[in-house]
Amino acid sequence: MDIISSLMREVFGVQLDNKFYDDIIEYIQEQFHEIFKEKVIFVMKQVNVEHMGCFEIKYKYIPLHYDLAFENDRNKFVIDIFDEEGAKTTLYRIEKFNNVLSVENIRDALFKLQEVLGKNNMCFYINRNKILYKKIAGEYQRVKNLNELR
Repeated sequence: MDIISSLMREVFGVQLDNKFYDDIIEYIQEQFHEIFKEKVIFVMKQVNVEHMGCFEIKYKYIPLHYDLAFENDRNKFVIDIFDEEGAKTTLYRIEKFNNVLSVENIRDALFKLQEVLGKNNMCFYINRNKILYKKIAGEYQRVKNLNELR
């Protein structure tokens, strides 16, 4: 074990070995299917845990034709939502949650995602020709003030 891994285990109290990530990735996939059932289809998984625990798991949310991406980096995760045009939002922008990689936090975030998708009342953001737009209910509005993103 190198000194950085040893220090990170001490500081974060987390196992940073491949077994930990294999188990947590399997758990995420199980939870997506348990919570969303037939509403999601697994698309792909990309794993590079040797690089700061990075991995990404993607699903297609069938009822709304959204792509869902669960990404982890340095034991912090995000869940991004993409519409059919590639416009994007993040779950954390809509609903706050603890994003430290743990079984409890993953399950909590996925339940929040289920609730958000059920309401389908979110805005997306897309960059076209170096101009940022907000997409609400299919209508585009140019973002002139970046404070609107908060």
